[in-house]
Amino acid sequence: MFTLAVPAAQVAPSLDPVGSPSTWGQDASAPLTWDVAHTHPSTEPTTVRITTDGKFLYVRFEATQREPVIAIQQSNDTVTGGSNINGGIAYSDDAVWVDLWPTGPGGFQYQFESNPHGIHNEASSENVAFAPQWESHGASTAQGYTVTMAIPLSVIHGAHGGDWRMQFVRYERSTGALNIWSYDASQTNPDDVSRAGTVTLPPLAKPPLPRPRVGVYGLGAIASAPAGGSTSRMGADFSIPVTQTASVFGTLHPDYSNVELDQQSISPTVFPRTFSEVRPFFTQAANFYGFNCDVCSGFRTLLYTPAIPTPSQGYAFEGKQGNLGFTGFDAIGDKRNDSAAALTYTTNDTHWSATFNHVMADLPNLVDDSNGVNLNWFNGKYLSAYIDDSRESGTLVTDPGQAEWVEGGGGWLNQHFALFGSMRQVGSQFNPVDGFDSHPGIAGYALYTARVWTFAPRSFLSSAGISGFLDRYQGVSYGVAQSDNQLLVDLLTKSTFDVQLYTGSAYWRFGQVLTPISQNGGFSITYHSGMQNNLNNFPTHGASSTPTTISYSTGRYGDGRLDTWFRSSTMRVGSRGSLTLTVDNTAQWLNGKAPDNVQWFDSVAYSYQIDRDSSFAVGLRRVIGMPPQPNGGGNCMGTCSNISVAFHRRFRNEELYAAYGDPNTLITVPQFIFKLIHYIGSQKGT
Repeated sequence: MFTLAVPAAQVAPSLDPVGSPSTWGQDASAPLTWDVAHTHPSTEPTTVRITTDGKFLYVRFEATQREPVIAIQQSNDTVTGGSNINGGIAYSDDAVWVDLWPTGPGGFQYQFESNPHGIHNEASSENVAFAPQWESHGASTAQGYTVTMAIPLSVIHGAHGGDWRMQFVRYERSTGALNIWSYDASQTNPDDVSRAGTVTLPPLAKPPLPRPRVGVYGLGAIASAPAGGSTSRMGADFSIPVTQTASVFGTLHPDYSNVELDQQSISPTVFPRTFSEVRPFFTQAANFYGFNCDVCSGFRTLLYTPAIPTPSQGYAFEGKQGNLGFTGFDAIGDKRNDSAAALTYTTNDTHWSATFNHVMADLPNLVDDSNGVNLNWFNGKYLSAYIDDSRESGTLVTDPGQAEWVEGGGGWLNQHFALFGSMRQVGSQFNPVDGFDSHPGIAGYALYTARVWTFAPRSFLSSAGISGFLDRYQGVSYGVAQSDNQLLVDLLTKSTFDVQLYTGSAYWRFGQVLTPISQNGGFSITYHSGMQNNLNNFPTHGASSTPTTISYSTGRYGDGRLDTWFRSSTMRVGSRGSLTLTVDNTAQWLNGKAPDNVQWFDSVAYSYQIDRDSSFAVGLRRVIGMPPQPNGGGNCMGTCSNISVAFHRRFRNEELYAAYGDPNTLITVPQFIFKLIHYIGSQKGT
């Protein structure tokens, strides 16, 4: 176990990245000596220094780098719709970050990251809207670059003197290296808490107590009558700490007018489309809900909050106490009430974890109740296993024996090889009202395997991989209900070209007909790809900020053949702007005399990072034609056009939004929205 004692600073160290590190002391330093991406010692040195004055945690990264420093991001808090662990600046720029687990492996995780210019992002496993004010600076040096951070302890729930789990990470965009401090040779994830080191902070004179938070908003909308008409209103979100690591939170007259994620797609699917949740009341504590799943086929969960209409008010609680986590909410809407609760437990060595979920929907003439348990095991190196069991009861369930979802699985994973399998059985009446089940009434198994080879630094290829996937599911009272196969080869060059070749087939039963829905054959070529392979979900690459992709997929689909082309390119426009062009089309060539289904999706998006705290974006989208059949819904039928414009400005205690339209709708919403949020007490997302 790697350990480090943090000295107490009588005077805050200099945050000037080109200044002398002498004010940081020489004892509390951590070298990043292991490249977890390539499983060998780091080839370029990085030193981390850390100290605290009881109010701030000060961190300084000194990075040596031969390759040109990449730092394109110009605005803080770059994750659209909220921060996510391992999302934001890292993988599009060179970056450094620190992971914090103040109360141990079972507690909340915090992440603070910065690129070489000092442009930063942050994340918390407690709240995806976590975005407090903190300070970071960066500068290039003759050897590479230096980044300094001042992280306020007041925004970290559970901050205390004594032992914390910590990890320091550096990502090299040009080589894909992920250099870390605390490690073992079998590690595959740089942010793995079980491999994080122990850092001892000096006793704090008075551990910071979380403060209550109230976010009061005022909104004005100028809109046409079909869009709801012009209006103005006020509302609030609030959070009241109960202990260092637990809070009661809620919303009154909530406003969800600023839907920030562009989730439009015409990708073929026979399943109902799913969407990411963006409403703050439901995103806080969202990480507590849900179960582990290996080799998943489709999408299945007890709680899918986009299915819940916006409530008029909502109340919730969440927190951590030692290794135990707990949360619950009650959303009160128009003639309905939706509630959920969850308990989680993780052992100190992280080898065992368990989760319990409860979800209930109470509507006129309908009550639906779902309960589920999950147990996970990990041996600390390569082996893992899990089991899930969920049951539904209520108005819609006439046969309890057909309202159960049970599955189990596990596998082996190291840096170069993965093998996972699962078996599951889902009753024909398991389909929670506040959940989502893409395919009830099936029973069978699924298998996945992958192998990755990495090459020497001077080789043409950076890595090569091959993966295979298959599943077989029987129906309740008939034969094969679902069958999928895919074989994929992935080649990643040193010049950041990513080439994928794949083949396979897929079938899904509609009534008594087993129908082909194959799009498993084709290729994909990406320039300016990322440099990461993740065997848990092969292939996955870190997202470049300027990728260019062209892909083609084909296969038997319904009563004919379906060809899909996807073309997208993002390019820099000056030092702060970027332009993304996308052309996506599907063409279903039907048998017989039926007319073919051809659909196009075109979009142009421009974004400009004005400064560290403000940004502007505009998007134009158009869908023309008919989608392939069978179709999972959520798609345009004919011609749909959309335009959206958005401006965002962040102040110390306020946020200002100005927007026209909504990027999530198929047709432009004719409305202008102006919203000002003022935060009283604690900061955003804390």
